[in-house]
Amino acid sequence: MAWCLWLSAAAVAVAQQRNFIACPMVRDTKTVPCFLAEYDGELYYLGIQQDITAPFHPPQLKHEVLVEGRVVEGPRICGGIPLQPLSISVLKEVNLACDTLLPAEPGIEAPPADRGPGPSSRPLSLRTAPDKALTGRQEFTVLFAFNDDYVEFGAGRVVTDAAAYARKIGASAVTVTGSRATTLLSNGTRLVERAGLAEKRAQDIATLLRGSGVPSVSVDWKKEPEPGDGQTDASRRRVTIFVIP
Repeated sequence: MAWCLWLSAAAVAVAQQRNFIACPMVRDTKTVPCFLAEYDGELYYLGIQQDITAPFHPPQLKHEVLVEGRVVEGPRICGGIPLQPLSISVLKEVNLACDTLLPAEPGIEAPPADRGPGPSSRPLSLRTAPDKALTGRQEFTVLFAFNDDYVEFGAGRVVTDAAAYARKIGASAVTVTGSRATTLLSNGTRLVERAGLAEKRAQDIATLLRGSGVPSVSVDWKKEPEPGDGQTDASRRRVTIFVIP
């Protein structure tokens, strides 16, 4: 009986996961634009337009996006089903068909934003050290979009935290390990990140650490892509920073 319940729970988890490639859509509202994507006849909510400090970065039109997230129970947002946690990767290839703009509709409003798009009277809060007191060997994980080596704002803060900790304790060694991964889509298709990407990610992060005053940085990477399970694929596109006292 126990194994039947486990299989049932696993099946529900898989059914709630949505990994797909689609054109992003922009819905106008009376406050800020909402971003959505359609898959299998349903609209999914991706996020709203805010500034660079927000965890969600609006995808570009004229490009498809890889959407990876789990369905959240509850009301729709901007007319779409919310996904959380959510990973959005903009694909490099241009697709001119990805240009859908949806008009504002009565009753469909954007959720409140901590900071709206454009200039703000409230200054950015940039961390220069870890939020909590750290001791001993520590691991910092820098995540990437699919098939990309660009270090986004949030990922850059992780590097800043790692560098600050390494300097604070006078680390004896800092090891950087890069990975690339496979993404399993909901339709069964497997997408594999390009060869050489794990090395490029690791070398880039090592360069940032050295530029932040961390001298003893060694670099390693995994040549083979990590397998995709359709559940945790976004977390495997990473560079791991180990700071050793």
